[in-house]
Amino acid sequence: MPDTITPAQTKGQFQYDASAAIVLTGQAQRALSGAEDFTVDSDEMLEAAGDDLRAIKALQKSVETQRTTITAPLNQVLRAVNDLFRPAGQYLEQAEVKLKGAMLTYTTEQHRKAEEARRKAEAEAAAERARLAEEQRRQETIAREAAQAAERAAKEAAEAAARGDAEAAAAAQEQARVQSEAAQQANTEAQAAEVTAAVVSMPVAVAAPAKVTGISTSKSVDFVVEDLHALVKHVAEHPELITLLMVDQVKLRAQVRATGMNTKLPGVRVFVKQSMSARAA
Repeated sequence: MPDTITPAQTKGQFQYDASAAIVLTGQAQRALSGAEDFTVDSDEMLEAAGDDLRAIKALQKSVETQRTTITAPLNQVLRAVNDLFRPAGQYLEQAEVKLKGAMLTYTTEQHRKAEEARRKAEAEAAAERARLAEEQRRQETIAREAAQAAERAAKEAAEAAARGDAEAAAAAQEQARVQSEAAQQANTEAQAAEVTAAVVSMPVAVAAPAKVTGISTSKSVDFVVEDLHALVKHVAEHPELITLLMVDQVKLRAQVRATGMNTKLPGVRVFVKQSMSARAA
């Protein structure tokens, strides 16, 4: 096989006489017109139809001969071109598969690590949110109890003042002030815990795998049938899913040919189909 195929070489092989195709096309049109007007209503007409059919078969053979005379050199050149470039294509396909495999292995691992880091960070954030929520509840309890203590102290101060016990009234007033400050401080701590928890609730930022210029990856959902019997049973129980299954026409045809009209398959109708063949005149 030559290393290169030149236009001059192919031009010499592709020469043909178009007039032959024109003549055959005219003959074929006349054969079609005759067939469309033909009516078989007697044994004589049946014999005549047979003669015309054999002539048509002969014309079909002529058409095919002329066609292959032209296409054979074309196919030969096409095979030569395909053989010439096939090794390079195969090498490049293998190289592509290997590089894609290596890149997908790496990026899959990086995605796994990123997802693992995200889950870890989210777990830590959840634990921190829980701690802050508990701290908020604790500070709110402290604030509530301090406010109640301040209220009691204020009441005691009022009662002491009413009795004329200035010393007891002053002490109770001081206790009320201290408890009020403690309640205010606890409320501040509770609010700080609530604000911090809101910040921790924001999405956790995790570094994504690096991207390569000109290269993109995509994800799609795929499947594999692991238990065909289970799938068929499920479809049988849910007829609306019947389109998920497809009849194996090749194997079913072989089964019908083996058993003929004695074929007994539920849902399958076996019948006799007649056909006709003809030889060229």
